[in-house]
Amino acid sequence: MRAAVKHHDVTDLSEPAMFSDPFPRYAQLRTKAPLSRVKSRQLVRGGGGYLLTRYVDVMTVHTDKRFSSDIVKNSRSGAVIKYLPRMLRLLTDSMVFKDDPDHKRLRGLVSRAFTPKMVEQMAADIETIVDSLIDDLAAKGRVDLVDEFATPLPLAVISDMLGVSADDRDAFHRWVKRFADSSSAGPIQLLAALPAAQRMLRLFERITDQRRDVPDDRLISALVRADDEGDQLNDQEVLAMIFLLLLAGHDTTANLIGSGTLALLDHPDQLARLREQPELIDLAVEELLRFTSPVTCGAARIALEAVDVADGTIPKGAQVLGMIISANRDETVFADPDTLDLARDPNRHIAFAFGAHYCLGSQLARLEGRIALNALIQRFDRIELGVPRAELRYKSTQSLRGLRSLPLILHESNAH
Repeated sequence: MRAAVKHHDVTDLSEPAMFSDPFPRYAQLRTKAPLSRVKSRQLVRGGGGYLLTRYVDVMTVHTDKRFSSDIVKNSRSGAVIKYLPRMLRLLTDSMVFKDDPDHKRLRGLVSRAFTPKMVEQMAADIETIVDSLIDDLAAKGRVDLVDEFATPLPLAVISDMLGVSADDRDAFHRWVKRFADSSSAGPIQLLAALPAAQRMLRLFERITDQRRDVPDDRLISALVRADDEGDQLNDQEVLAMIFLLLLAGHDTTANLIGSGTLALLDHPDQLARLREQPELIDLAVEELLRFTSPVTCGAARIALEAVDVADGTIPKGAQVLGMIISANRDETVFADPDTLDLARDPNRHIAFAFGAHYCLGSQLARLEGRIALNALIQRFDRIELGVPRAELRYKSTQSLRGLRSLPLILHESNAH
């Protein structure tokens, strides 16, 4: 067994630099301390754990069965989870926090309701939503892209998917924003957001009951109908899946659109290239996913036994974070990793994780990102920052990376 990591080698993911510009720190860790100690709110006890930063090691965390996703069964905090509010228990009961065979069963059932064909059929509806939002942006000229485009788009899409009625949508969007903003914050902020979460829960219970009685062609009906030789999702599992899709889906896409737009503004040569070659949009979205990493890391894993990795040993029972945001800039995998190259191909990024827990909504996020970014840069021939670049701030969430706001000045093309 190799030497354990020294306890004084600790990265605190709540440090301001880990939000504003974490990439130099991760480059240093990949070179000098690919396995290190970490302090993060992502860990179920809120204390110390282990951090992996190299691509190959992050892949190991996502594929090696010695690392468990089941924090209820395999962490010392598992016994405490049953005392959490129902909303938070639902999240820990979702497939993100399950190992096989439970994970395989849940994913198999849910995937029947979330097929690539279903996602592609949503393209026309997404284009309609984007066109409406773009028209609103054009009418204003000076906008906050996060609040007025990047966030409303995925919220409108998920509202439509879930069958949230027009009467409920304004309140629903407020509840989602309140809970999502607090989900990676401290315990006080999370407790303050629980009333909003409870209202969402009651709404989803009502819609689920309605869809059992009167099915439609939307997602909740598909989840309720999902069947594999008599095996179905129970009510708890349906609700857990709805919350997972909601929280994992809307923020990831919003971060891709917001951070992706900023990356293009930071690299005007690449923005001009995409305007001139719109056929690059698919490769461009992949590169923006790699370069911006909307999801910084997946859920913490638990080591089921002592694991030798990255020149050190993770002890049995320890929690470990595999940093996707670092793996996507690994110089041993990506040529010039800190360079934005919209034609990068192949692009082996792991922005949506890897292995059994690969993001089920990845194709939807790609579709929304592709339509949104393409519409934005084609509609406006000049896009300028509305504030000095140094004033931009990132959300203080440790599992996701996205801008708090992105003030822009938009100049519409002559074609419109």
